[in-house]
Amino acid sequence: MVLTPFFMNKKANFHLLIHIRFILPLITFLVLLLSGCQPKVYLMPMPVAIRSDTDIFNMSEENKDGNYLYTLYATNRRPHDTFNNYKGYTIFPSDTLEIGYVVYRVGDEDMTWDQLFEESVRPDREKELLLSQDYIRQMTKYTRGDDIYRTSARADGFFDKINKILTESVDKDITVYVHGANSNFYRATAQGAQYYHYTGQNSIVLTFSWPSAENLFKYKTDVLHARQTVSAFIRLLEILAYHTKARKINILAYSAGAQVVAPGLAALSTLYPELSARELKNRLRIGEVYFAAPDTAFRPFLDRYLKFSDIVDRTTVNINRSDTVLLLTSLQNRTSRLGRPDIGELDNKERDLLIDLMQTPKFNVLDLGGSEALKLGRTHDSWYSHPWVSNDLLLLFFFNATPEERGLEPFYYEIGAKVYRFPSDYDLHIKELIDEQKEEFLLEVMGSKGGQ
Repeated sequence: MVLTPFFMNKKANFHLLIHIRFILPLITFLVLLLSGCQPKVYLMPMPVAIRSDTDIFNMSEENKDGNYLYTLYATNRRPHDTFNNYKGYTIFPSDTLEIGYVVYRVGDEDMTWDQLFEESVRPDREKELLLSQDYIRQMTKYTRGDDIYRTSARADGFFDKINKILTESVDKDITVYVHGANSNFYRATAQGAQYYHYTGQNSIVLTFSWPSAENLFKYKTDVLHARQTVSAFIRLLEILAYHTKARKINILAYSAGAQVVAPGLAALSTLYPELSARELKNRLRIGEVYFAAPDTAFRPFLDRYLKFSDIVDRTTVNINRSDTVLLLTSLQNRTSRLGRPDIGELDNKERDLLIDLMQTPKFNVLDLGGSEALKLGRTHDSWYSHPWVSNDLLLLFFFNATPEERGLEPFYYEIGAKVYRFPSDYDLHIKELIDEQKEEFLLEVMGSKGGQ
């Protein structure tokens, strides 16, 4: 079998593993020094097509509130015994799904909206803009076995507010962000908040904060907690579909978040055998599903995707075969990861099936590592750290644009697998491409096209 750049090279990995054996003690020592605290979140770099006169920040004036960012959250973490508006949730799983909102302040306390906007769109900021958690408020909760269709006066007010925002906003969708391993509640929700900001503060973003152990050396605990979280994630999607008027519910699964999302969607597809796939799709209204550097087993994903493909609009997977994090997790799990796949794990029938799926518009693979102009190297977090990748994600979720509409180029490997790559002049032409398609994009984001 001819191996292409899309797939892992086992011989190269063997030599790399030899090097790792010698440098691992040093890495371990350094990580031990650093793993005691979670890194702060600073506002992500500006997506490449956003500029000071960009239309996305001019679509609505209602949501601008100084330097504050608002994001919803849902979690199956156990709250602290002394839960208050500033100290939220522990690392321990709970049978209760709690839903609410969290407020973040960007930069200095006295920063105005105009100052925040000016710094947000600067490619060379004078200083980093720290996201500080200002307020947490839990609004409703569902324990295991509760009727997800039930509600309360407080919950009614909460969902009514969401529906009012959806009615008045240009973006009629809800984006659910599912974070990766080694992430606390603050870091996960702050990442969701910064994505909300670069939608021009027009979108509703909900971060699903599953109970990561928040420690690099407790990865196996994270894997266990992710598995235990699947049922809570399923309940969340059903709750959003029933209690909100979202046109679509889009899902962004980052890294180990894929271990929640992929099995969750697969299980959801079989939860109501009395419904056809079309009926279930219309009921759940799941739109775009994006797996960013997904840390989930490659081969089982193929089976899971076949189960949920008919109940979502489109699935996108971004890969980087040089991703160091996914190399380490593949060694630990003894199987390749979806974001760094090894085609050798598939038999001929499975390989042919995957190649066929990659030809369809419903399953897109973005070869980030193969896009030489990105210069990703071993990067794992490009969905928010690289201005080209974050820009592409924004166009996908906000406008439901195809890869071609987003300025990506198709590329075929020797075995016939179709992927998409960023052209070398992407940064020069993407703004022009958006301007050319502006009217069509606006029709999509306003919901004039309806569901697929």
